[in-house]
Amino acid sequence: MHANDTIIAVSTPAGCAPRAVVRLSGQGAIEAVGRRFSCERDWRTTFTATPGTLSLPGEGGLRVPATVYVMRAPRSYTREDVVELHLPGSPPLLDMVLDELTTDGSVRIARAGEFTERAFLSGRIDLAQAEAVLAVIRARSEAELLAAGARLEGRASAEVASIQGELADLRALVEAGLDFGTEDIELISAADLLGRIEAAWGRIREQARTGQEDLSSDGAVRVVMCGPPNAGKSSLLNRLAEEEVALVHHRPGTTRDHLRRDVDVHGVNFALTDTAGLRTGGRGVEAKGVELARRLAGAAQLLVLVLDGSRPAADEDLAPARALERARVLCVVNKCDLPQALDEAPLMEVAAELVHVSALTGEGMEELREALGRAVFEGRLDASASDCLFNARQRDAVRRCAAHLGDARRAVQEALGSEFVALDLREATDALGEVTGAVTGQDILDRIFSRFCIGK
Repeated sequence: MHANDTIIAVSTPAGCAPRAVVRLSGQGAIEAVGRRFSCERDWRTTFTATPGTLSLPGEGGLRVPATVYVMRAPRSYTREDVVELHLPGSPPLLDMVLDELTTDGSVRIARAGEFTERAFLSGRIDLAQAEAVLAVIRARSEAELLAAGARLEGRASAEVASIQGELADLRALVEAGLDFGTEDIELISAADLLGRIEAAWGRIREQARTGQEDLSSDGAVRVVMCGPPNAGKSSLLNRLAEEEVALVHHRPGTTRDHLRRDVDVHGVNFALTDTAGLRTGGRGVEAKGVELARRLAGAAQLLVLVLDGSRPAADEDLAPARALERARVLCVVNKCDLPQALDEAPLMEVAAELVHVSALTGEGMEELREALGRAVFEGRLDASASDCLFNARQRDAVRRCAAHLGDARRAVQEALGSEFVALDLREATDALGEVTGAVTGQDILDRIFSRFCIGK
């Protein structure tokens, strides 16, 4: 297989349908279709759609109505000549079309993801956008589709490319300084170098923070459930998931780590994360669980603050909500089946909405689902999720970049020498190159594009 081959694949889902699309890309695409397509006018002009007939020689000489769409290089998805045949969506018919167009060897069946791979290799899109194409294909809800669309637009790539450009400039100055080291020429002072490294370090750490591995990066609306111990967070998670996914016990502090479950509510995929009860004075693993819970709460798209309605709330119970915009907080007063002792006045100061439920009896659960839906559909949340712009591979590259910049910062502070600074800057720049595709091994490309379906 060669990169300049003309490729073909069915680009619509398998199965019967009124219409299907067969896509070709490569320098022989127009010629291959031209030998079998007839119409009453010239159809080879770019950005045209022409109805006509596709001839399939063989038994019976089948003639199939088809519309041909032409996108000439370089103004196409792959920056090659692209031709699409829009045909009746009959699987046997599509097999016949593929057989006919590949019979003479001038066209071959595309590998999984090869159309998008060619778009990447031609510079039409960067690697982060290529992976966003896969996220669009796999989107299971409107929220996931919005998140994937944000990545496809290149929002993540733009910030990464900006930081990468700054690091490349710094690296050039440092490496040039090494060349002029014997001539007492200072291209950049240590103070200026340190300031610019710290600025880039801060920006990349923010990128790393907003794409934490503990939370969703697949387009789901990320919901973190937090509150004091024994407020009923795990029971609520079980109710929303409609199965026993979290251990529930009357003794406070049962949850010490976090537990995530994806739940579909009104067509929106919510990634619900149950966290350890927030309380002071814990030790060891319990203290680490509380620390993680606070960190997850601060990065949530939507914070569900769960409180026990049968007892007063401590001031520290509301602290995670106060750290966020009011629109991003939903307060759930649990145990509404018991006598109430909770003062609700302070709750409306920190939460956009308040819902009363009983995780024990199920009372109020439909109201809670409605409230989760409203948080998205009323526009209180950014469903495209700027903090969901990186997938796991990209987050790893961003974190490695931050680590290398931290090393560069220490090298300048401790006057270890420009050689060490240059090396750290080079490694930081290369790490970011793995996000955009500027520096990417073939094995990584193979792993990414092999996850695509044929025809994309």
